[in-house]
Amino acid sequence: MQATNNIHVPMKKIIPLYLLFFLFSWQAYSQNNTGTPYSMYGIGLLQDNYGPYTSLGGVSAAMRDNNNINFLNPASYTALDSNRFYFQFGVTGEYVHIATHQESSSYRVAQNASLNMAFRIYKNLFTSLGFNQRSDIGYDLYYYKMINGSDDEYYNQQISGEGGLNDFYLGLAYRFGNLSLGVNSSLVFGNIEKRVNLIPLISDSYYINSRNKIAVFDAIFTAGIQYGMTLSPKSKLTLGTAFNFSSKMNARKDLESYKVNTSTQNSETLDDEKLHNGNISYPFRITGGFAYNYKDKWTVAGDYTFQEMSAYKEFGEDQTYNDYHKASIGVSLLPARYGRYWWQRNNYNLGAYAVRSQIELNNVHINTYGVTFGTQMPVYISNRELLLGVAFDLGIRGTEKNGLIQEKYAKIRLNIAFKEGWFMKRKID
Repeated sequence: MQATNNIHVPMKKIIPLYLLFFLFSWQAYSQNNTGTPYSMYGIGLLQDNYGPYTSLGGVSAAMRDNNNINFLNPASYTALDSNRFYFQFGVTGEYVHIATHQESSSYRVAQNASLNMAFRIYKNLFTSLGFNQRSDIGYDLYYYKMINGSDDEYYNQQISGEGGLNDFYLGLAYRFGNLSLGVNSSLVFGNIEKRVNLIPLISDSYYINSRNKIAVFDAIFTAGIQYGMTLSPKSKLTLGTAFNFSSKMNARKDLESYKVNTSTQNSETLDDEKLHNGNISYPFRITGGFAYNYKDKWTVAGDYTFQEMSAYKEFGEDQTYNDYHKASIGVSLLPARYGRYWWQRNNYNLGAYAVRSQIELNNVHINTYGVTFGTQMPVYISNRELLLGVAFDLGIRGTEKNGLIQEKYAKIRLNIAFKEGWFMKRKID
């Protein structure tokens, strides 16, 4: 009796997954999340912590295993089982309490969705494709202010926005011994819409509406490197990095502003600049880190991320942002990979991260601090495996100093990783 492995792709299973990708992408393209007021800047709120290792503080640079698709570093695809087809889904639910020194409010939102697939193409060559949300915009703010130069005349101002950027990627990775190289080619797309409504509180007055909509559609390439080394019979170390160079993404701006008399309802166009083509710069970004494993039981990992947001421009105009910095660390315990009891086969994770964002308001940096914890639980079914991940993320963003807003959030991320032996076909001679 001889067993051989042949590549065989059951199209009746592949085609429904592609349809699911399409529906998922279409829904996210029209995303309308109401969330943090700090998402009003630039392309929106960058994702500080998401992916399969959320409960480890969001580390990703050196993380590689045969259970999770680590789409944040494409070099990790070579760690996957060669005879398995991988399917992964993740989504984050968030509850946020926002407060100033005078008022407070709260909101709930679902965000950071991802849908990914991966499999081996040939020998040491692996591929992955999927859909991720790159940034989120969602805010709705009201102000009551005095008109400049007036002693007793005021106006109401409403500022709102929605949208964000998404990407559909196709990645390749190749392993040369202990060295793995990978690249993701991402099609970045999405709409960013920001609106301002001004209503002076005077008789025979007027109101001003303005709408600025930017549509983005272009490609970004992310390269990844991972190198593993055995330190002793019981320990190993992996070093990794993932980065993208600065890229100018094609964008189209649709700006309109008009003034309406509240008595006559006559309108006057103040600005009308439609279908203005240009670009938005997506700055250089790099993440580097390590992952140390001891006895196939303990894992300690750390990451540092830098993005040159000071170089960010919209249609040739500087946006006066600071550079983005993030540090994260995580610890994982796997009691016994093949233990008798289910709790022995679970991964128990703990992590933390700190972010110095690109935003500075009233001479105050808008920083984020968070702690994470969670577990990944394997479920074994005939010829397939399911890994259910649950991650909790508790953090603080911003401050109440100098009239600013502080956010305290609690997130829960569900990550379902599924792998099946679609490519295994047993022959009996």
